[in-house]
Amino acid sequence: MDISERHFEHTIEAALLAHGPDSLTGDVDTAQEPPLSYGQSLPGGYHKRCPEEYNRALCLIPRDVIDFIYATQPKEWEKLKTQHGKDVKERFLTRLAREIARRGTLDVLRKGIRDNGCKFHLAYFRPSSGLNAALQKLYAANLFTVVRQLQYSEKTGHSLDLTIFLNGLPIFTAADIEQVALPPFWNRYCRGHF
Repeated sequence: MDISERHFEHTIEAALLAHGPDSLTGDVDTAQEPPLSYGQSLPGGYHKRCPEEYNRALCLIPRDVIDFIYATQPKEWEKLKTQHGKDVKERFLTRLAREIARRGTLDVLRKGIRDNGCKFHLAYFRPSSGLNAALQKLYAANLFTVVRQLQYSEKTGHSLDLTIFLNGLPIFTAADIEQVALPPFWNRYCRGHF
């Protein structure tokens, strides 16, 4: 039985990618979950991204942000495109990064952003009922991705073992506790207890 950190990361990644377009086929060590008692889809269905697709300066995956906007809000995108011209992607992504830095990722996911009079949603949450097909379709368009060994800093070589993104925005990170720079008091505490 392999209990290495690499195997642990692989098992988590395989479970997240299961049932999705990037599922790891023929993997006997994949963690299996029973179907949920609610909802219509099995857990998983994430997409896999390479660490190189992450933009360190903007702190997001540009391809996923733009793909989500194209799929869910094409009319608003065209409106913005007429205002910004060929620089629309770069200007929109820069604006998004500034809003995240100012308001935080969670607030941007919940409330979206405005850019030159255009309102963009960055996530769609589960509708309270299945009666509205349009809302169900928007909710299904959310794009979850997983990235392993993500080097997040432009200045250092520090990396996160596993990062989960929603529509190109990071929402969850996991790192080996030994790699994380902890305050000195925490190191003293851990030395005697773990």
